[in-house]
Amino acid sequence: MTRTSVACITLGALAAATVLSVACSGDNGTSTPRASACSDPTQVSLPSCSVAGQDPFSDEACLSLDDRLARGAPTPDDARAPAILAPTEGERVPDATPYAIRWSAPTAWRPPAPRPMTLHDELARWTTLVPEADAHCASFNGRGYELTFRAGGETLLRRQQSAASWTPDAGAWSRLVAAARGREVQLTIVTANFSNSQVSTALYAQTSPRRFTLLAP
Repeated sequence: MTRTSVACITLGALAAATVLSVACSGDNGTSTPRASACSDPTQVSLPSCSVAGQDPFSDEACLSLDDRLARGAPTPDDARAPAILAPTEGERVPDATPYAIRWSAPTAWRPPAPRPMTLHDELARWTTLVPEADAHCASFNGRGYELTFRAGGETLLRRQQSAASWTPDAGAWSRLVAAARGREVQLTIVTANFSNSQVSTALYAQTSPRRFTLLAP
């Protein structure tokens, strides 16, 4: 057993004792960060933040939002959550072409004072990583959103961005239509403010999801 392997075992024991996850370097010297849905477009769709003029929501902001969601559900509050404009409740949406989903920013917002960064935040930042080749976005500041599409208790697709509308590309739309399989889809949109790609306020969502159906024309 190499010294590096022994070090990893020691770190693993320490992580279990402190209920934290710490990445180790393998025997070949490469790091093995914890897998993240933010690097898998089949799970979380993200904008092309590296392209000039595109949505600036960053991959690091995705990691921070995922961490907050994993620690607790957003607060249901229609006044502080985005108002979904399209689709309308019960709408029958043709599935032949991508549909423009639209919403508005919250009508009321009283964010709490930003909490200081904790040891857990720092460990999450350095051990839950987007692969280096994909971590290419500048720090994100401002309001961000996550759209979650579910059917029958199953999460079909998630989208994170800063703009207040989203028209899926052909790939994302095809995945959503295929996963829905004609079932009623429930859409929830979560919002929060970000500072340097870190969630800096509470999370809010609608008190009830928006229900619609994807149907062949």
